[in-house]
Amino acid sequence: MIQFRLLSLSHKTTDIAVRERFALNINEVSQFLSKAKEVLEVEEVIAISTCNRTEILFFGEESGAYALLDCLCQVKQQNIATALEIFSQEHEEEAVLNYIFQVSSGLESQILGDAQIRSQIKQAYQLAHEAQATGTYTHRLLQVIFSANKRIASQTGFRSGISSASYAAVDMIEEYQSMFKSARIAVIGFGEMGQNVCKHLCSKGHTALTVFNRSHDKIAQFNDKFKTELAYLPLDLLPGEIHQFDIIISSPSVTAPILEKKDLQAKDVMFKILVDISIPRSIAPEVANVPGIMLYDMDDIGKVTQTAMEQKKASIQDVKTILNTYMEEFITWKNDNKNLASIRSMKAALQAIKAEEMDRYQRLMNEAPSCPYEKVMDAMIQKIIKKTVVTLKSIKDDKERKVYNSLINQTFL
Repeated sequence: MIQFRLLSLSHKTTDIAVRERFALNINEVSQFLSKAKEVLEVEEVIAISTCNRTEILFFGEESGAYALLDCLCQVKQQNIATALEIFSQEHEEEAVLNYIFQVSSGLESQILGDAQIRSQIKQAYQLAHEAQATGTYTHRLLQVIFSANKRIASQTGFRSGISSASYAAVDMIEEYQSMFKSARIAVIGFGEMGQNVCKHLCSKGHTALTVFNRSHDKIAQFNDKFKTELAYLPLDLLPGEIHQFDIIISSPSVTAPILEKKDLQAKDVMFKILVDISIPRSIAPEVANVPGIMLYDMDDIGKVTQTAMEQKKASIQDVKTILNTYMEEFITWKNDNKNLASIRSMKAALQAIKAEEMDRYQRLMNEAPSCPYEKVMDAMIQKIIKKTVVTLKSIKDDKERKVYNSLINQTFL
């Protein structure tokens, strides 16, 4: 049966060492979608890859799950047997929809209410749309999800407080400020998360920042826009310059660590705080073994910020109520759309029967059928269609409705 299904790997089921093996950057998402479009059992597909999760939402047959995991493993050069073991599969459609609505709102995020998940979902949809991997159902689903999130933002307090990995990273280093006379802070990477880190740091009065990045353009634009004075250093100078800084927040999109143990152990390290919010990790975990180094990754941030999340929990029920309202709206639309497809098939079949009978009548009578006969037949078809539509709309049980739709399709297709 063609419906929404999900393949999921998240922070709730695996640690960061496993998640980073299946994390997709933008180019890898495009590669995956290109392969996924060739899977016959899948009609529409979206790949969501963040620091918390790699998940594949698709509209298709259950057998498409294996093929999609195989596509993912080809892109990431991983073993399909491993993927089958660690990725959970959900094939009950309402459970899939409920989960995706909750993910999009931040209810399933490592940092409760994570604001960045909304832009990540939008980017995932945009990439799928550009790859022509979306269709009627995913398009409608994402539009309803975006509407639900707008309402959550305007009608609840769920977005207050710590609301993203970048914010949490900045909040985490605040408690260490007193350990330094005048902390020298560096940010590695200047994508969306890196820019958000700089915004949060500047808002807290940390304006003497240095950014390691591949190019200077974005930093210059940021300085012009926000009237800041961020300093720039080329990313390839990082190993030689890292000793200058006391606090480093790293957020680049990479496939392997760019800061390793050897880059720090040869230096005269007194004390440094390193926070890595990249997935895959941009700082090798072995760096934590260097004396004087305190290294935090996304899993550590999730643990530290749990207390700060308590204030958000009061809004959870309101958020779920809003999500349920919009999810029910989508399910109603989807059922009506399925009904419409069946009715269209039925109407086309009846029109074909009419044309065949009119042609037979014409040959028997050796004359052109008069207009009234055709109008009578059209009226009969319309009455049959109307009664069928009323019946389908009156059926509340989803399984019973599927039986009716299946019967119509088998009869008239």
